Amino acid sequence: MTDLSPASQKLLREIAKYDTGNGVQFGHEPRNRYSHPNTLSVYNIRTFYPLTGQGLVDDGGNDSAPVRITEAGRKAAAELESQQAAKKARPTPSAEGQAARRLLREIAKHDKPTLIYSDSRGPRVWRLGRHDGYCAAVDTWTALRRAGLIHVEQSFAGGQRVSITDAGRQRLAGTGAQR
Repeated sequence: MTDLSPASQKLLREIAKYDTGNGVQFGHEPRNRYSHPNTLSVYNIRTFYPLTGQGLVDDGGNDSAPVRITEAGRKAAAELESQQAAKKARPTPSAEGQAARRLLREIAKHDKPTLIYSDSRGPRVWRLGRHDGYCAAVDTWTALRRAGLIHVEQSFAGGQRVSITDAGRQRLAGTGAQR
């Protein structure tokens, strides 16, 4: 299935999901595009060509007819879904990882509890201190907090402050000696 574009792969998965035997009736849109009736996603007509060309879907040669998935299309869609599920099954960061150790070292550089800011790079990234402070994924911060290596407290003004715990300092002393 690597010869299908990401758009064609998505379209195949959508057709497989919504074709219960009667096909999926796509609506005509301007500029050679078609809209999916259930998701309202819009697909370029060229997105359909690889699917019909490889016999994964069938519209009977009529662009106004419902698009039906073939048996080969169902198998291909199932394969794509399993690949998609494998991509999503990423391990969560642990307090033992390299990113967590680096974040712990950065937090330890501050004598007092330091403000945590959301980073402009994404909603799942926090930044330590100022605009040029160290950034890490929220999951990494959470892993350190759950392990008891950092303490995160709410500020009265609505922000959060972070400080390293004694266990965190001991972890740094232990990992520093191992290097």
